[in-house]
Amino acid sequence: MTAVTLSANSAWSRIYGFGSVYAKTLRDSRLAFIIVAGLVGSLLLSSGAAFGEAYATPESRAALAALVASLPPALAGVYGNPFPVNVATLGGSIAWKTGASLGLLVSLWSILALSGTLASEARRGSLELVAVTPLGMRRIALEKLAANLTVLGLILAVTAVCAWLAGAAFATLPGDEIPWSAAIGYAAWVGLVALASGSVAFALAPLVGRGAAAGIAGAIMLGGYLINGYQAAVPAFAGLANLTWFGWTVHHQPLAGSPDPASLIPVALVAIVLLTVGVEAFARRDLGATTRIPWPSFPEALLGLGGPAGRSFGERLPVGLAWGIGMGLYAFVIGAAAKALGDSMTSLSPDTLAIVQAMFPNIKLDSAGGFLQLAFVFFGFILAGFAAATLVSGWASDEGSGRLDSLLTTPLARGRWAVSGGLGVYAVLAVLTAILALGIGAGAAIGGGDIVTPVVGTVVLGLYAAALAGIGLAVGGVLRTSFAGEIVAAIVILTFVIDLIAPALKLPDWVHQLALTAHMGQPMIGVWDPVGMVVCSVLAIGGLVLSGWGLRRRDIAR
Repeated sequence: MTAVTLSANSAWSRIYGFGSVYAKTLRDSRLAFIIVAGLVGSLLLSSGAAFGEAYATPESRAALAALVASLPPALAGVYGNPFPVNVATLGGSIAWKTGASLGLLVSLWSILALSGTLASEARRGSLELVAVTPLGMRRIALEKLAANLTVLGLILAVTAVCAWLAGAAFATLPGDEIPWSAAIGYAAWVGLVALASGSVAFALAPLVGRGAAAGIAGAIMLGGYLINGYQAAVPAFAGLANLTWFGWTVHHQPLAGSPDPASLIPVALVAIVLLTVGVEAFARRDLGATTRIPWPSFPEALLGLGGPAGRSFGERLPVGLAWGIGMGLYAFVIGAAAKALGDSMTSLSPDTLAIVQAMFPNIKLDSAGGFLQLAFVFFGFILAGFAAATLVSGWASDEGSGRLDSLLTTPLARGRWAVSGGLGVYAVLAVLTAILALGIGAGAAIGGGDIVTPVVGTVVLGLYAAALAGIGLAVGGVLRTSFAGEIVAAIVILTFVIDLIAPALKLPDWVHQLALTAHMGQPMIGVWDPVGMVVCSVLAIGGLVLSGWGLRRRDIAR
């Protein structure tokens, strides 16, 4: 008789690997951790380096403080911090210009992670075998939640270390150093704001599904951020800001030497309650059972029943509409305020205006287009890039889910599927760009600024998104579709980091030129870069061609 040997999971595999639900979730989150932690660390260090070099004398610090004090409230609120404190110090400057944005960035990751950690696997059916084991659904939910909290904790550790390091490495005057208590206090704010935002999605996902939960949580997060940022400029927003965690903690600015730790308590309580609701909702409902939120149905022509291109367009369209509406609303708000904010710059004293122009030497801020270029385009490129990554990931899911095997049993050729699906992605990006143009045009019309130039300028964002989508299509066709979307997302983040860090650290110009966004010109003021337009077109068309060619030459992944 052959002896049966039972193998036990090692202690390490139960922490990181395949030895437990917690370990596998932690392992699956490794790329997200690297991306988010790297982005947060880069922003903190680059902000410290830029400030330390630009404001190395007491005179320049005094001029900066005078500038910020004289800025219109709406312009000061662009960074999400309506009440800047001690901006003449390195920590105060980081808190004003970068602090709130990093909270928004980590909150976005938290929403995406916590909305999908249970709902996505339940919908795919990958939790069914695990759920019938003695683990039970409540323990599955708790282990997955614990893994996400572990990743968040590691991100916050990087945040605290980099905040302290920015003060230690780039301090040029007394008071620039950032003590550990301030760095940890800031990291605690980032973590609790992110956890509160993500807990909304976590609580809703078992009830309404991942997409709706992420959308609702994202709207609450972005709405709270904007309302809080502009409460000084729009008094009516002050009451609404007090309903959001951004408003509750608006005076907690430890990097600027003004902590308010008591304001973090209600944020923590909200997160605890909603996370508990999410665990219980998952444990008490059938796997994958969700309640559909009523929404007008699409016309039959948009359901994707007219061939591979039509199917790709129809399946990607809801995602594209979600991105387009979100970006369009943001563009509408910025566009409506752009002319008034641009006009307010003319009321500044000549010395203050000279300092502002020195901070942004290539942008004419006393115009609506100039303010749009400053406040919208940089963030718009990031959103457009991630929208392209999402659409490419949807196109690639046919192969990963096994649907492509069934499709190819019909007379449909491999190359035609890849090219037609890619054309569907480009068509959705065109719709997204049109919605964005409508939002920014409507805002400019209400604000009384130039309409034509910003509307035409949105074409640049559409071309940029198409170029990134072309890269993803090429990767999916030639190599494998399973990481096509991730490659596009990584390029977006790398481009963002290069575009931000290279000028701040005064790196060689060729380093900055590696970022595709460095070749996009200034579309909101009518300055176009033909080289960038040609490069984007080549990447979009070439990526589509390579996608069809590559898929014809390789096996379908299983």
